[in-house]
Amino acid sequence: MNLHWNRRKCFCLLAAAAILTTLAVVLHAAQKPVCKKLAEGTPAEARLTILEGERPGPALFVVGGVHGDETAGWTAADRLAKEARILSGALYIVSPANAWGAAHNNRLTAENRDLNRLFPGRLDGDASEQLAAELFAEIEQAAPAVVFDLHESLPKRANRDDLGSSIIFDSIDGIEDLVLGMLLETQSGSLCSGPFTCYTGAPIGSINRVVNDALGLRVLTVETFRGDDLEKRVQDHLDLIHYTLRYYDME
Repeated sequence: MNLHWNRRKCFCLLAAAAILTTLAVVLHAAQKPVCKKLAEGTPAEARLTILEGERPGPALFVVGGVHGDETAGWTAADRLAKEARILSGALYIVSPANAWGAAHNNRLTAENRDLNRLFPGRLDGDASEQLAAELFAEIEQAAPAVVFDLHESLPKRANRDDLGSSIIFDSIDGIEDLVLGMLLETQSGSLCSGPFTCYTGAPIGSINRVVNDALGLRVLTVETFRGDDLEKRVQDHLDLIHYTLRYYDME
């Protein structure tokens, strides 16, 4: 009699656990991202998507397409906004940051400005400067553990650096283990399609340089090589971001 009752009790507990697990999955899938517009109503208008987990945790900020013609960066960020499932903390995604440039396959904005030389921006400036100012303010408010700035590098030519597949930073204080582990795994072949190198020294006015210097937040600019297949470049961006999300137990 007791054995029969224990079996029934065990069965009921397992059934309840299965129902709760299914319910959690359904509720998680039903979570909708929070969306807002930056520089709303201007030629530089861009979309910010925020995905929040059910548990507290750090924030990660991803900016794709500051240069509109660097397709892999904003394609990866767009895909991330649709497919990421965040369990803890919050994931912020601005993509494409230079929406006009992405639509016209142009590095520059509608005002013929290089958005990645305008930070921290000006709220009383032109549309591009307003966007830079609002994006900078969102990063400051989010205070992320890492900002990812997704770019693409060109084949080597005169008067240009040959960046290849690389990660650029001004400082990695506090995230040394993350970056070292990331680079070593690309070198070993267990992460991304090939090895990544690293460089320091982001340009004046870039999101990397200004966010690092003015806010003390860590920024990783990821360059994928435009000589590679587009899907390979997109996946390399995503691999590095998902590696970081796992590092912080966000997914």
